[in-house]
Amino acid sequence: MWVARRAAGKAGMLLMIASGLLLTTAVADVLPHAWHEAPEVGLPRWLVIAASILGYTVMTVFTRNGCGCDAELAGQVAGVHAPGRHRKTKEALGAASVGVGAATALTAHRVVEGSAVALDVSLPVILALVIGSASDGLALATLLQETRQRLLPWATVACASPAVGALVTWLSPLPAPAIPVALALVCGVILRIAWVGLRLAAKKRASGQLPQWQVVTAATAVTLSAAFMIAY
Repeated sequence: MWVARRAAGKAGMLLMIASGLLLTTAVADVLPHAWHEAPEVGLPRWLVIAASILGYTVMTVFTRNGCGCDAELAGQVAGVHAPGRHRKTKEALGAASVGVGAATALTAHRVVEGSAVALDVSLPVILALVIGSASDGLALATLLQETRQRLLPWATVACASPAVGALVTWLSPLPAPAIPVALALVCGVILRIAWVGLRLAAKKRASGQLPQWQVVTAATAVTLSAAFMIAY
């Protein structure tokens, strides 16, 4: 989050990195966990795919007007009735839902990560959580800043959520079948947010706000992160 705040002038590059990290998290971490855990708790694997599609679809409904809008639209005040403002208000609400949706999905994901730590307190698991938290923080701060959402409340929730997940697991574990379904829903939401972020980055690229060196830097950072997640 600190990196995202310090490098706010490189919004296009950060958007590309954040979206790539979200995509990597969904494809290399969240979905495989749900896929492998489903048979172990007696659920068909098609349910994982269906839940992911549902999560993506629901998030699409909330972000359908925020896919290509500029960040400043998110700062517009809802309810303005001047001619031509209704569409901008809808786009502003769509952009705002991108930030809030990303924050909600990442928070839910981190609750599950906290549960994993409670079940297996080991150095590799903690190391993976720390590195994953860094990428989550970058993605969260970038998308919230890009859509003009308040960072502090969501930062607090995101930082506390792994502890909440660990505490819940110690005191009253969730039913086993609920975990892969929840992960699959989160995966669908994260995939949608990643797609929206990539479209915003593409728009900045088209307008000349994202130079080639920043594209290469972002691609390198995402590739290294993906390599770590796959290895883990």
